[in-house]
Amino acid sequence: MGILGKFTSVKAITIMLLMGAVAFSSEVRADLTPSLSTVTGSGSFVFTYSVTLSSAERVNTGAIPGISVNTGVGVLGSTYASFFTIYDFGGFVAGSNTQPAGWSFQSLAGNVGSTPSNTVPTDSASLPNLTWFWTGGVAPPAPGTVAGLFSATSTLGNQLVLHNFASAATQNATDATDGTAVSTVGSVATPAANPPPPGVPEPTTLLLLGSGLAGLAGWRRWRAQK
Repeated sequence: MGILGKFTSVKAITIMLLMGAVAFSSEVRADLTPSLSTVTGSGSFVFTYSVTLSSAERVNTGAIPGISVNTGVGVLGSTYASFFTIYDFGGFVAGSNTQPAGWSFQSLAGNVGSTPSNTVPTDSASLPNLTWFWTGGVAPPAPGTVAGLFSATSTLGNQLVLHNFASAATQNATDATDGTAVSTVGSVATPAANPPPPGVPEPTTLLLLGSGLAGLAGWRRWRAQK
């Protein structure tokens, strides 16, 4: 009975943690939000990102975003294309990018990328930034849906770190805020530019190893009590 009670408590805590993680994920979505979907290949690794458009926003065409831009419709009398930038994508293979119809790609010289002028993400000067922007010509993604799958190839393997992304879209509303610029900075998984040296376990490996040892110790104590 005691073992069952302990198991139930652990299960309840696990469910609560999972519910908290889901709630957190739903709250951080805004503008065009990339999330890593898959990593495939060997030698050269293809990183595929699923990009979601906020339910309160829409994409718009316009001038190609530069290094730092005011974004959206009617800002300083200009219209800039909706975009998202993934910063510090280590080992990028030039020309390896893919994107859905209606989107274009740029990787600016000097390891810079399009950045909303009112947001300043962390950015390494030694790693390239990848930007996709909306050019239109096809039906735009509907607010609150997946805008598409985007990919780029890295030579650095499938070890992951978190780096910034930035995005900009346009407010989709029925009041005076309609058409105003909205921009966001967040974090997304990218290839690690400096993977752990050979023989040094990754953090995820250490976590799994620790969990396994803890489970083995618990099993041995349970056997001893019988």
